[in-house]
Amino acid sequence: MGLPSSTNGSHETAVAGTAPLRIWHCTHPRTASNVLAKQFRGHPQLASKEYTFMTAFLFGPEKLSGAPKVSKPVPNQEKATFQNGFDELQDFLARIEREGKHIFIKEHISFVLDPRVLAARFPPSDSQPLKPCPKVVDRTNADGADSMNGNSNVDKTNPSVLPDSFIRTLSPIIQIRHPAISIPSYYRACISVASENHVDSEGFITATTFAWPRIIFDWFCEHVYPHRKETFRGHDSWPLVVDGDDLVNENERVMTAICSLADLDMKGVMREWDPISEEIKQKQPENVQRFLSTLQASNGIIKSGLKGEDIVVEEEAEKWVKEFGPKIGNRLKEAVEATMDDYLYLAQFRI
Repeated sequence: MGLPSSTNGSHETAVAGTAPLRIWHCTHPRTASNVLAKQFRGHPQLASKEYTFMTAFLFGPEKLSGAPKVSKPVPNQEKATFQNGFDELQDFLARIEREGKHIFIKEHISFVLDPRVLAARFPPSDSQPLKPCPKVVDRTNADGADSMNGNSNVDKTNPSVLPDSFIRTLSPIIQIRHPAISIPSYYRACISVASENHVDSEGFITATTFAWPRIIFDWFCEHVYPHRKETFRGHDSWPLVVDGDDLVNENERVMTAICSLADLDMKGVMREWDPISEEIKQKQPENVQRFLSTLQASNGIIKSGLKGEDIVVEEEAEKWVKEFGPKIGNRLKEAVEATMDDYLYLAQFRI
């Protein structure tokens, strides 16, 4: 099992001689990431925590999302800072690690992306000025706010808003899917819960480009796992790369590879489940219902029958034009083509 180097004392607490893993599920919309999270939910060796920073990103006082402010306030949104989210996550990690369990942390990469990284790819403008990076300090480290030790994000090197001292303790699973599948799927989900969604807006581009997973992958390979790139289609070193269609079409192979590296018992992986009842769904926010509609109606893995290498973007684009009209269809094609290199780069390292 490959453990990352750590400067965080709490992570070094050994259980039966081995430090619990902090698996970071680096996710991206419409990549079947909820399937992977579902399969690990309830695993006896794991405890899961999902979307810790979503409220801070979308609604908090340091809001990094390009979406307009909502008219109806979100409960406690004024307290939803990245520091408070990070402290909450650290408290969760400390409690679970005392129990000797591994941790499965699911987060969309865009929710914790340093706005300066975003600006390097999409330069700021008068309408979209550069947002400051929220200050986050790793309070669990004995040196507190000593940024020279990487405990603060002031002098960090990683592309997230979180300190190096914390990021170095993570074992990442980066989930991808062919952009000709993920991007139009994301657009369909968005327009079903909003009157309009501009495919050329910052929020749409930020959420759909695979530039951010690529940057995260490269940072870990350079700073934590220097030999990772020696193995292309490998599964014996972090960070792992999982393609959503591989996950649903070859689930046994993919989950076996993940469990092998993480020393997890495959018997704890969920294969079947009950569909979510209509009563429960009616209590969920509309966007949750839409984005989880397929998973919540299922009772197990649903194969897609798709393979990224078989997809011809031009043929798919013709379908989008028929479905959405020429303007949106062509813009989706441009968005797909703009991030294909990022996807193909990561795909060469997938399980």
